[in-house]
Amino acid sequence: MPVNIEIKGNLAKLLATENLIIEHKAVDTASFDVQRRVLTLPQWDTDSNHIYDMLVAHEVGHALHTPNRNYKLEEKYKDIPHDYVNVVEDARIERLMKQRFAGLNRDFYKAYEELHANNFFEVEDEDVNDLKLVDRINLYFKIGAYLCIDFNDEENQIITEITQAETFDQVLEISKKLHQLGKKQKEEVDALHQANIEVALKEMKEDENGQPANPLYFEPSDESDDDALEIEGKGNIPQEQVDEDVDDKEEPEVETTNKAGNHGNVDQSDTQRSFDKNAHELTQSQDRREITYVTIPEIDIDSATIKFEIVRDSLKKHFSHRSHESHPCTHQYELESWNNALDAMSQKYNEYKLSARKDVNNLVKEFEMKKSADSYSRSATARTGMLDMNKLHTYKYNEDIFKKITVIPEGKNHGLVFLLDWSGSMHNQLEDTMKQLYNLVWFCRKVQIPFEVFAFTNDSWILDPRNSHDQQNTYSWQRKLPKHHTPKLNELVVPETFRMVNILSSQQRGRDLDEMMKLLFMQTLSMCGHHCNYDHKFALSGTPLNEAIIALGQIVKQFIKSSGIQKCHTVILTDGDAFHSDYLYKFYEDGSASTRSVYSGGFMIRHGSRTYNGGNGHSDFTCSLIKAVKDALPNTSFLGIRILERDYRHFYMHYARNSYMDFEEMKAQNRKEGMIHFTSNSFDKWYGISSNKLQEDAELTVDQGADKRSISTAFKKMNRGKKTNKVMVKQFIDQIA
Repeated sequence: MPVNIEIKGNLAKLLATENLIIEHKAVDTASFDVQRRVLTLPQWDTDSNHIYDMLVAHEVGHALHTPNRNYKLEEKYKDIPHDYVNVVEDARIERLMKQRFAGLNRDFYKAYEELHANNFFEVEDEDVNDLKLVDRINLYFKIGAYLCIDFNDEENQIITEITQAETFDQVLEISKKLHQLGKKQKEEVDALHQANIEVALKEMKEDENGQPANPLYFEPSDESDDDALEIEGKGNIPQEQVDEDVDDKEEPEVETTNKAGNHGNVDQSDTQRSFDKNAHELTQSQDRREITYVTIPEIDIDSATIKFEIVRDSLKKHFSHRSHESHPCTHQYELESWNNALDAMSQKYNEYKLSARKDVNNLVKEFEMKKSADSYSRSATARTGMLDMNKLHTYKYNEDIFKKITVIPEGKNHGLVFLLDWSGSMHNQLEDTMKQLYNLVWFCRKVQIPFEVFAFTNDSWILDPRNSHDQQNTYSWQRKLPKHHTPKLNELVVPETFRMVNILSSQQRGRDLDEMMKLLFMQTLSMCGHHCNYDHKFALSGTPLNEAIIALGQIVKQFIKSSGIQKCHTVILTDGDAFHSDYLYKFYEDGSASTRSVYSGGFMIRHGSRTYNGGNGHSDFTCSLIKAVKDALPNTSFLGIRILERDYRHFYMHYARNSYMDFEEMKAQNRKEGMIHFTSNSFDKWYGISSNKLQEDAELTVDQGADKRSISTAFKKMNRGKKTNKVMVKQFIDQIA
């Protein structure tokens, strides 16, 4: 099973005991930015959790304990080879990490066992006791548990110093001493080797008869008249060349008893370089992909928010009765038709408000009962130590004669932030959705729960008082709109057209709130085809859901601070996936910049010091964005409501795959409850409701002369409809009761 790099990133933070920023990238080696506190880790191609954990712990050890110091610039340390310092420092930081976290001992043990089995150090065919001192010490501290390595007293003294090293300066001193001892042993080996060669060459000069045993050594013939020597096949060769030929001959193999090693460059560690080479190969997998870390911006929330007063004034001006004085060029019948439409919509709102009153009151009663039951379940009864005089006469047969006290934990103050999708696709179910929302608002008013309702939009007609009158009569791309933030490199971009429109608020007084709800009701009916022009400055648009989630983080913080609540519940209602989102990819010399989409995969969302997998599509990225914002908001719950125009199969495949329910359970749940709901790794709970079951009106409808079975079926259908159409309020009640 592939290693989860998000989990390994959290492991790195825990080991560092610091909220480091962890990045996994397509790099060859790990690095640590001291100023930014960013630890960059390679993507190692291994399925072994032991190896991955060991490598992570090793790099965290360097980040914590190895200073960013160029010791080569210091005179007394400039001649120490890097390999020596690396070997000693590896031993020190791994020992410190294992001392600090005892559980790492098993990971290091198992990891090096696996690496040794895979010949990571390339000593499979070697006698480890013939290796150089630095290599034997390197193997001793890494895989010494699987090898029998011999050391003399002088070498053991070095090992003792390594096991006791606490500082990097001590590491440098030990490395210097180790290098000197290694050179000394190399010189001794070379001297012994040369002496053995000379003895062997001398023995090879004569055979048993006293004749030259080596063809290069012979007595010149009597016929020779000069100092040159004639060798078969070579002609006349000077004596100097003969000596060179002697040196070029393969030296006889000489057995040495010194275990210091007799091969390789004394200034390098062959085992360390083998380890580094093989570790490098772990980072060269073809499956390795470049990961881009995108950050969530801190936007100017005032710039992105339209206050409810502005919405109210605009709608009030639009939905006002008209006369010849106000509209002199309009025909009388048109004026009458307009005014009649306004009266009809106002009447319809009043009728709905009256019909909903009973349902809201029942919901309030249900809430109070659940709240009382929950308080009772959390109550604790304890003896006071004072005698209950009414029970004193029972002391002979009853030990319970003391007064008791019941302690009920205080509940928390709750608040609601509601995000409403104000997109064009909401057209068909907007009326029913607004009725659901109104039930929720009236409920909150009844039980005195603070609330804020926002509609998120990126419509080309923006209700923004900072735009001039002329600008408001032009499309957004032709206007100069205020920027919500100055994007940074690899930061998500929130376009200027995005707005969070505050349509309802508990800050509004009773009459003002009722007036606002009536105006919104008229706007909704007008957009749903009730033969009345709607206010185009507040029209339906796209679905900037991701931008709304980004803004939500700041909105909730402000809401909690201003209202004094202890727990905030956020409800996001939408009928589709988010519009496309981009991040700032590159700056150019001329001051321009380019963006890229985040839906191509290979993205991680970084919020603060935490990272989240961006996934491979719209739904994955949105869920990760929600989780990132949610984790930064303690005491905040997230409910998601998805209105489904089609079969819920698509919704299930994209959002319920991380839940514990399979598709067959979902089908059964939908048949029973008229909706599906499940927990996920983003929302505390997701609800999927078919648009045709969102209607508020659930009436008993039967044909004339229907039999008992038909009437029973219709009655059950009505009750099921009533249960479904109050879903927003009911689920909110369950959350706060």
